Amino acid sequence: MIPTSQTATTRLLYTVIGGGAGLCTYVLAMIVPEAVAHARAVLFLLSFGLGFLAILLALMGPVRVTLAAAAALGIALPAALLLLWASYRHETPSAFLDGGYGLAAFLYLLFISTPFAVARLQHHGGWRHYGLLFDAAWDLVVRIASAGLFVGVVWAVLLLSDQLLGLVGISAVQDLIDLEPVPFLITGMALGLSLAIVHELRDYVSPFLIIQLLRVFLPALLVVLAVFILALPFRGLGNLFGQYSAAAILLGVTGGGITLITTAIHRDDSLSVEGWGMRSAAQALSVMLVVPALLALWAIWLRVDQYGLTPNRIAALVAAGIVAIYALFYAGAVLRRRAWRADQRDINRGMAVLTLAFAAAWLTPILNAERMAARSQLARAEAGTPPKDLPLWELANDWGKAGKLALSRIEDMAADDPDLQSRIAAARRSDSRWSYEAQGGLTRIDGLVPLRPEGRSLPPGALDTLHEGDRRLIADGCARRAPGGHPGCVLVIAPFEPGAGAEQAIGFFMTSPTTVVLRSFTLGEDTIETAGYPSDLAGGGYVASGPEVITEILEGRFDIVPAARQVLEVDGMRLFP
Repeated sequence: MIPTSQTATTRLLYTVIGGGAGLCTYVLAMIVPEAVAHARAVLFLLSFGLGFLAILLALMGPVRVTLAAAAALGIALPAALLLLWASYRHETPSAFLDGGYGLAAFLYLLFISTPFAVARLQHHGGWRHYGLLFDAAWDLVVRIASAGLFVGVVWAVLLLSDQLLGLVGISAVQDLIDLEPVPFLITGMALGLSLAIVHELRDYVSPFLIIQLLRVFLPALLVVLAVFILALPFRGLGNLFGQYSAAAILLGVTGGGITLITTAIHRDDSLSVEGWGMRSAAQALSVMLVVPALLALWAIWLRVDQYGLTPNRIAALVAAGIVAIYALFYAGAVLRRRAWRADQRDINRGMAVLTLAFAAAWLTPILNAERMAARSQLARAEAGTPPKDLPLWELANDWGKAGKLALSRIEDMAADDPDLQSRIAAARRSDSRWSYEAQGGLTRIDGLVPLRPEGRSLPPGALDTLHEGDRRLIADGCARRAPGGHPGCVLVIAPFEPGAGAEQAIGFFMTSPTTVVLRSFTLGEDTIETAGYPSDLAGGGYVASGPEVITEILEGRFDIVPAARQVLEVDGMRLFP
């Protein structure tokens, strides 16, 4: 038991350090940007100062303050220098930060390096000891979450106190909070005090409860994933690759599965899941994760193959590649049978180091996403890709110096292409994507979509009032071909809900050779607006279909029939927008 005097001294020290960190944050965030003229110097001071303070506070408790400061310096300084180096890909640091990925890589370096620092400082060579790394990582999660909750409670009490005193005309609390440095000071002091208390109660405030709760979800995810895998041969991959968000779902499922398996195997065999059922579930999930991981990688690669690289897709490819390696190694460890849990722990440690390497590489020329994307789109332009399919606005505004250079080379090739020249000019003078699209960056789609029933019409120019994403969906769909040589799009207009006062429409748009996406629309006097997704009153829920349904409609094999309301009856579905 820690003596009371020592406890009070430790709490006071941590409170003072936390308050100092809060004041330093105020100086860095509020004063430095105004006082320092050089934008990149501001970027370095902010990233280094805030990174150092964050790691210092995170390490206090498990590590002595002096060692924590040294470790924070050793992590934050290289990370801030890498961030500064990467910012030179753009003309200004703000343009670099707007992309988000550089900042994400910087924060990942700080977050993942911290458990390694704790393990190393607690034991010589401890960063190689999985048990120490596991404990350090989960303890940090619990300590930060508990401290954040305490800070929230402190502010809730302060604000309630201000409201209570305000009832009798006393504004002292509000007057104090209105002083610019005070909120930073209060937050820092509360954070420091809470970290001290959480460390004192580390035998009681343990990650064990969270780990045990997470384990409960392992069999549930196993069942859901098994159903998904069994349904694939019957449902096909059309829905999977027709939507870009499907890859994000698959990545999320795989990442969640990796986390649940990590909780199951714990820091060593004595604390891992007990019983044949849970061990078998962990083994089965380890093997099954290969399916969503590889499908996610494939889905993203198909998108890249069709539309080329962008920084978004490069980040998605990196994430998908990492989880695919994770899943394959996990499955391999189980299939080898012997000491599979120990092998998976080694995989976790190795993959943590690998992801750190990728995060660092993202901030160096080794993995310059802007340059890679610009080269990819330049190659597409040289191969004759239509101007409407090139990300000209992104090249001009989002992808830094490499994007502008690639756009200049595309412009040099566009001497005999007035459409491409006008689009490049629009991209350069537009300060937003919306403005670019409004100037004609996206091909007009008015009159592009076949309408049914025969004789129906839309207000002139109505489709061109839709948002860019919807217009892109329609343009891409109509550029495809449905069975029978029909365009891969159709819009069915009818008074589906006669009492509503406005007609509705259901649109069918091909997004791949096997997939059709459905959209609902509401017609105005001069406009058409998206209104979500249609429902199938026969089958219920989200509607998925193949391109045959477009052929059915365009060849007249459909009906507008009354049910509880007017519905479109086609291909066994009863659709209502």
